[in-house]
Amino acid sequence: SGPRFDIGGRESVDTASPFYNYQSGKSTASNDGGGIMNDSVPLTDAVAGGSDTQLQPTDTKEIESWIRRTIRFSRFIDPTELGIEPGKSAWRVRISIHIINHDGNLWDASLLCACAALGDLRLPVVEVDRRSGGVRIVSNDDLDNNDGAINNSKHNNSKFERRKGQSLTLGPLPVPLTVAVLPSNDESNSRDILLVDPTHLEEDVSSGNSVTVVCNTNKEIVEFHKKGSSSRLSVDQIKAVASMGFGRAQELETLVKG
Repeated sequence: SGPRFDIGGRESVDTASPFYNYQSGKSTASNDGGGIMNDSVPLTDAVAGGSDTQLQPTDTKEIESWIRRTIRFSRFIDPTELGIEPGKSAWRVRISIHIINHDGNLWDASLLCACAALGDLRLPVVEVDRRSGGVRIVSNDDLDNNDGAINNSKHNNSKFERRKGQSLTLGPLPVPLTVAVLPSNDESNSRDILLVDPTHLEEDVSSGNSVTVVCNTNKEIVEFHKKGSSSRLSVDQIKAVASMGFGRAQELETLVKG
């Protein structure tokens, strides 16, 4: 489900929204001229398994915060490409992730969906008022039908400057790998059992104890996130999780980015 454009209270159907405080004339853009990305992960009781399954509820707010933080620190996108007018206006990208069926490992699926949406995003042509700094989305009627080039027949006023629409330049894809940590039943071996890509029921059996490593094809660890408090991983187990994460990054890079 694509987000919407929203400029000064006007909306049009598309995939991003530039934001600018027109009432006060002050910018809400970041100091470096870049934009901001927000995401939301709504989850209903029916999707989460319902009251009859007795599964642990999913904290979607924690997932939203983790996705936002991971994408910002992964260098997957360049925030400066979301800038429209330095210090005045920029694009705010809203990503809405609707969970259709939740059978476990919602963290990995949500992050990959957010990255796929950003890869499919194309910022539209905008018109900037040189005097006030106001921003207006150029409608399709003002563009040529063939290649989206600007139709200059309606653009003869030097008061305005048009900016070409563009796709975002994508960096290394942050690929997550979640491993559930289960207690061992073997008395001779006290090491916990590592279970890759757990189902919802397996997550419940592990009492929420898991680790999520985010890697890219450059063999960089973008994030290492541990959930739960009763599990302890040895150095060898951490190395094994990281190694599996590097392999998963190689597998999914071309599938998500195309």
